[in-house]
Amino acid sequence: MCQDKYNIEEKKYKHINYVERRQIERWYKTDKKSKKEIALLLNKSERTIRREINRGLVKNLTHDWKEVWIYCADYAEKRYRYNLESKGPELKIGNDYQLVEYIEKGIKKERKSPEILIAEIERKGLEFKNRICAKTIRNAIKLGTVFDIKAKDMIYNKTYKSKNKDKDICIAIPPEKSIEYRPEGANTREEYGHWEGDLVIGKKSKSAALFTLTERKTREEIIIKVPNKEAINIAKSLDKLEKKYKDQFYEKFKTITFDNGAEFRKHEGIEKSIRRKKKRLEVYYAHPYCSGERGSNENNNRLIRRFIPKGTNITNISEEFIQWIEDWMNNLPRPMFKYKTSLEVA
Repeated sequence: MCQDKYNIEEKKYKHINYVERRQIERWYKTDKKSKKEIALLLNKSERTIRREINRGLVKNLTHDWKEVWIYCADYAEKRYRYNLESKGPELKIGNDYQLVEYIEKGIKKERKSPEILIAEIERKGLEFKNRICAKTIRNAIKLGTVFDIKAKDMIYNKTYKSKNKDKDICIAIPPEKSIEYRPEGANTREEYGHWEGDLVIGKKSKSAALFTLTERKTREEIIIKVPNKEAINIAKSLDKLEKKYKDQFYEKFKTITFDNGAEFRKHEGIEKSIRRKKKRLEVYYAHPYCSGERGSNENNNRLIRRFIPKGTNITNISEEFIQWIEDWMNNLPRPMFKYKTSLEVA
């Protein structure tokens, strides 16, 4: 017998999962669909999609190095997981949609504070499913999980300093850029022209740093002083090298392997040539937390630390001294080469 009603009702208001976040990212970023269209495609409310997109907004750099805000599914999923672990008991206001709409209207349109809204509810005898206090409203606004209200909508807009500004940048690394797809000549160290790259940080993360490149076969070292650890400085440093070596650059630099730091994730800008239409080199990325996959560069950075210890203000170090360190390393006899230098092996 066919039943019209089941004993177990289908659960409504399900949380957005990772697959749906990937869909939102494609529709919103690539297909340029509106929030309303995305809500219809996912069978969600438009308010839910607005909150989800706001949760996943991150800074990104375009091909011409302009900052834009985009929705990142990975970052949104990370924030969602973090909120699940740290939110504590579920807010009781969550399912009281009439109360949510009343508070949103009172704050955004009528410009009232949470304390005044709670006092009005009690004075007018308004009835909702739940009773809450003004502190609960403020906590929910700060979490951004219940109300469609931003800090700028509040009467007294208090700004909070971001503790981890660098971590706001989230750019997914394409699978084909994994170290697993690096040419065999780079893996076996039989072919010259495959490099490992990193930054040597000084006293402060915002001060000058050293962009270091180590050739895998010969351990040849190149050290370039950069103003800070922003991604644009990596591309500019390679632009200088391309101008310096000209046509020889494309034989000298075939690939570079970086870690997963935000300053290296703009692989399009790093690979883009300033002298020809096709790429100047290929960029690959080591697996997360696997510094041993770039061991040659890490060991050479230790040699640099003999002259520039951790905590040193690199801004005050002269270009002449940095060049002296580079020359010293390239003329250092190495046991692995039977005490030949990197320049002699090259």
